[in-house]
Amino acid sequence: MIIIKPLSQCSFSDALQAFNKGFEDYYIPVEMSLDQFICRFDVDQLSVDHSFVAFYNDTPAGIMLNGIKRVKGKKHAWNGGTSVAFLYRKMGIGEALLKATLEKYQQQGVVEASLEAFKVNEKAIHLYQKYGYEIVDTLLFLKHRGSFHASLLKKKNQLTYSLKRRLAKDIRNLPFYTYDVPWKNQFDCIHDGESFITLNEKNEEVGYLLFQKNFSSIGIVNSVTFYQGSVKEHISNSEDVLGFLLATIFNMYGPIAYNTYNVPQKRNSLLVKMLKSFGFQDLYTDEGIKLEQVFMKKQL
Repeated sequence: MIIIKPLSQCSFSDALQAFNKGFEDYYIPVEMSLDQFICRFDVDQLSVDHSFVAFYNDTPAGIMLNGIKRVKGKKHAWNGGTSVAFLYRKMGIGEALLKATLEKYQQQGVVEASLEAFKVNEKAIHLYQKYGYEIVDTLLFLKHRGSFHASLLKKKNQLTYSLKRRLAKDIRNLPFYTYDVPWKNQFDCIHDGESFITLNEKNEEVGYLLFQKNFSSIGIVNSVTFYQGSVKEHISNSEDVLGFLLATIFNMYGPIAYNTYNVPQKRNSLLVKMLKSFGFQDLYTDEGIKLEQVFMKKQL
């Protein structure tokens, strides 16, 4: 017998069991300790009241994590992770979790729901489409390893721009900041996130990069992850603006590991184009599966 319960009525141990069991055979390694799992609710702005755990004969068999927040005065929701344990698939558990989630969204007055799903996970994508979700973009994981061509860095850095270094939250008031990206790519969901803002010769803010530095065990920056990059509309030299920002970071930190996380191919097309001009390439799993997600939305 399948029973769906709000996570607030379950133990975190049961929820974690459902989560880890459901992701045992996933495309990338996903396993959390109890502390990591609990911490994720704060970092990713997830809600125990709006998330659900599925039980089959009293055994945790599936989970759907959700968050709801206001964006520009309207409620938006995000599916922050769905999994069903291998032994309990094809029993309708995923569909039951999704129904409970959508009912909760309706009750809470959500106007738009979003989620991400790996492109190879066709069964999950078809289920979401059955309940009204539509694919609106492709999300890319790109990487760069090694040195950059010196002429590229020099050419893109000799421009008449200046730089402001800020925290991630400091770009929220830019008139061209976009919320139309996955939940975890937004400024308030990036732990210790930073932003670089470009100023033109008139001291106007014309572009930004949203990123996160990662450190080695001895406190040295060993990688940078990019989440967003955008330029003010109707600027003729938009490529130069983003080129300046990227070259600044690459000159600053040198030939370390650089990655993107869920960067929208269409919504952040200029950033994708500029990263590829610097030699960024697609990222693959150890099994040769291209890391690529679909960004899906449903209007309620």
